[in-house]
Amino acid sequence: MLLLTILAMPAYPVFAEGNSQEKPLEIGVVPYLSARVLIGSYEPLRLYLELTLGRPVKIYSATGFKQFYLNAKEGDYDVVISAAHIARILQKNSKFTPLARYSTNNHSLVMTALNSKLHTLQDLRGQVLAVPDQLSLATIVCMNYLRENGLRSGTDFHLLEAPSFSSAILLVQKTEARAAVTTDAVLSQMPQEMRESVRPIVDAGEFSNLIFLAHPRLGKNLTDLLSKMLLKFGNDTKDGKQFFNSTGFGGIVPVITQDMQRLDRYLAETNRLLNETP
Repeated sequence: MLLLTILAMPAYPVFAEGNSQEKPLEIGVVPYLSARVLIGSYEPLRLYLELTLGRPVKIYSATGFKQFYLNAKEGDYDVVISAAHIARILQKNSKFTPLARYSTNNHSLVMTALNSKLHTLQDLRGQVLAVPDQLSLATIVCMNYLRENGLRSGTDFHLLEAPSFSSAILLVQKTEARAAVTTDAVLSQMPQEMRESVRPIVDAGEFSNLIFLAHPRLGKNLTDLLSKMLLKFGNDTKDGKQFFNSTGFGGIVPVITQDMQRLDRYLAETNRLLNETP
């Protein structure tokens, strides 16, 4: 059923529950992991919001980063949990309001198999590098870092795009790629066997983590309430603290103007990829 839903709809529910006649609050999560993993990860937050708001809450994802962006832009979600660079575009172009962000920053990591002979950046020459989605901020940061160090995709190494971060690591396990791009936070959410099958060879740099935003149709009162609820979930509830312990996201904090402005350096590349990605 889930597979049929994925194929039939650009945005598909990764969890839906409740028989209330009230319109559900629909949350879209950028597809950094598989739908199955996102179900487990975000169920505590879904339940908390549903109980606190007194209305059904559904969590959705998409088949890729571009589809997620298009869904959000078209108003398919009331709230998004978005990669930071896409969050900035939604704020600037579609008037989304930032609600909160995860407190820890991410690192774009290039991982290889434990028994691999790759040890340095230059060892990537002539190799296949798996990436989760060329629109992911981890991939953008990594590609910029590699170019700055004299390595170009298609010339010095070959890119192999995977559906998710975990799928990229799986390609290394299957030896279809010699290395893969991931982040420290996402890696911590993968199964232990997968985490322990790889080691880092490059830290391509730090970047902002996921950001929560509200669609402008929600209005100021509900937007302000959701912001307060998210902060309370992360800081004052047992389930929230367990959520952050298990995801590696650290915690949840308010978004300030400077947080969003710092993302402007990624916008030109992000817009180029949005225009070129099928």
